[in-house]
Amino acid sequence: MDLTGKWKYKEDYGYGVAEGELFLKQEGNDLSGRIIFTDKLEGEEGYMLQEFLVGRLEEHKVKLDAEEFDIIHSEHEIEYELDSWFGILVDADTIVGVSKDGQGIKGKFTFTREKN
Repeated sequence: MDLTGKWKYKEDYGYGVAEGELFLKQEGNDLSGRIIFTDKLEGEEGYMLQEFLVGRLEEHKVKLDAEEFDIIHSEHEIEYELDSWFGILVDADTIVGVSKDGQGIKGKFTFTREKN
């Protein structure tokens, strides 16, 4: 199974929601890419950032870790902790799982492959 391509990203982590796009490249079982998303905390102005990722696919398990990030747009100063995603490949076009950031905040996410 090749996960290379563009994926829609949606996550709910209790304090807010994140939505955006994931761009993956797969070589063997190694994954790399970037995720660009808007993060909206409840009651606050949203901000947009991108994280650069590395990861692995093992059978139906997907693990992605952010190594660095860039803030694309924010109306205010933010402190940001890198994310990790642990998911299960439900089918060829859907990955669902949980995320965790450097502060220990957890969320539930879905990646859905975008058709060309």
